[in-house]
Amino acid sequence: MTSLPSESAGPRDEPADGAPVAAAALSRHHDTRTAATELAETLYETVNEDCDLLMVFGSFHHRAAFPLAVETLRQTIHPSTTIGVTAESVLGGDVECEGTAGISALALRIPGMDVRGWSAGPGVPLRAADPDALREQTGIDAQSKGVILLADPFTTPVKHVLRALSGLAPRSTTIPIVGGLASGASQPGHNLIILDDQAQSAGVVGVTLGGPVDISCVVSQGCRPVGTSHVITRAKGNTIHELGGRPATEVLHEQASELPKHEKMLLSRGLFVGQVINEHKSHFGRGDFLIRAVTGMDNETGRLIVGDQVRTGQTIQFHVRDAETADEDFNLLLDMQQLHDEPLAGLLVTCNGRGTRLFNEESHDTRTIRRRLGDIPIAGFFAAGEIGPIGDQSFLHGHTACLVLIRALGTNQRRI
Repeated sequence: MTSLPSESAGPRDEPADGAPVAAAALSRHHDTRTAATELAETLYETVNEDCDLLMVFGSFHHRAAFPLAVETLRQTIHPSTTIGVTAESVLGGDVECEGTAGISALALRIPGMDVRGWSAGPGVPLRAADPDALREQTGIDAQSKGVILLADPFTTPVKHVLRALSGLAPRSTTIPIVGGLASGASQPGHNLIILDDQAQSAGVVGVTLGGPVDISCVVSQGCRPVGTSHVITRAKGNTIHELGGRPATEVLHEQASELPKHEKMLLSRGLFVGQVINEHKSHFGRGDFLIRAVTGMDNETGRLIVGDQVRTGQTIQFHVRDAETADEDFNLLLDMQQLHDEPLAGLLVTCNGRGTRLFNEESHDTRTIRRRLGDIPIAGFFAAGEIGPIGDQSFLHGHTACLVLIRALGTNQRRI
């Protein structure tokens, strides 16, 4: 089991009354009941029986008894709201348990924080077509500080859900929507998502946060642009037919021929398109693009097929991805967070294509967070899709690391 911080950290002072507290724990025990007991003991040392929000993540090895594990934690620290999900792998502290059994948890107590749990699924649809009903269902309003979503990818139209939820915020307000998709199963009906004492194998659960809390998100897409930007002059659905009045593949091959040898090699391993978020900018750089994979091309017709909808008039730029770029991008974004107040805790939702599938080392992302931000309590999972904002809009991503940083406002905070 891994808990935060390590035992060598020395004695800890008890928090003053009303002080925010966060604790994270990770158990790698294969027996679900034993793992849950270990987690419960670690979290109880910090939050006792006073917890506002508990988030629990279990690898697929624990699926059968995952609801029991969550209930063990709930009966120990008595959270006001609990959400949870099963995944391919989980993480906690500076450890990523790739391909092995694990359960991780993050517990928060922030006095005055408003926590509203909600769910949608079979028998309880998301009322997306009726904004007033959707506000009532989710608790999202102008005072909301953020929304955390956990969803089953087989049964949830995530992009539709994000559009509907984003539409509840006033025009002058941006409410970050963060989270990820369950990755613990390869077919419908075998993932689990949890809200309090209810487990479901389809749909979505969410928690809407308000009050003295700040929710910010580091979204590292791990790609860098190559060549120059282009305007789509003919497109349909997810297919780019023309760029600047020329066949899209012709433009791609021409640009590829001008790249250095190293970038040509990266291009051959995987091609991505960056869709510009804000067309009104005169220059585009890091954070200005929504990255989507190129999933196919047809040199005879000049078409490029992209993993998202595209439109005529949209500006795009080709991107490449490798471990070096992903590492540089993540480090830079984390360094920028050092300009802000110290986080109370973090939720890391990372792509199941990262980890050792991308980096030549174990626990790359969690160790990078530890080096850059210190010993903040971290828990999370490897997802089948990550949710986080680019600019003032939240999107469903692939290949990204989304680190949700939680800060308590106006008080001293305690982290374990």
